[in-house]
Amino acid sequence: MTEAGAAYTGRTLPSSVGWTRIGITVLCGVILAVLMLQRGSTWAAIAALVVFALLALWTWMGQATTFTVDSRGVTFRLGGFFARKSWPLAEFRTVQLRELPRSTVGVTLGGYGWRRGRASTPKPAELTPVGRRKIFTLDQVQQPYRMVVTREGTMVEIIGREGTNWIFSPEDPQAAADAVDQVMRARR
Repeated sequence: MTEAGAAYTGRTLPSSVGWTRIGITVLCGVILAVLMLQRGSTWAAIAALVVFALLALWTWMGQATTFTVDSRGVTFRLGGFFARKSWPLAEFRTVQLRELPRSTVGVTLGGYGWRRGRASTPKPAELTPVGRRKIFTLDQVQQPYRMVVTREGTMVEIIGREGTNWIFSPEDPQAAADAVDQVMRARR
């Protein structure tokens, strides 16, 4: 973001885990279609292919996203085109970077992709402040989160005021976190 009111646009991309999920979904559809064809049920095979293709598309869309950070908050577009409700800037308390290794992403966050759920709260050692902000830890073991997590590593974590927090794994976590920090400061 270069000037007040300008928007930052970034993206998330599927990792090897995401591509594996997409591939397994497609493979299951093909196997089911072949089994249906062997039973002489062409329409059932076509239906299976369509259903599993749509499931694979939805899985891809939940991981290949674009997002915009602006005066409304953070708005994701699944697959780059299907806009979701913005994460509201007015509910953001602070932003920080959170480091999660591959071995703990599934346990800590419960999975990959666009989702809601309860996630383990961060430990101070996992956090890095953004700008002049201090890190913010939570007192409960788990909290409600909205997530767009596609890979392990450095993620942008936004702590909310009303009990919901947000976490996402953009291609450039530092730039995305700086953009969130900038719109939060501009709001005040």
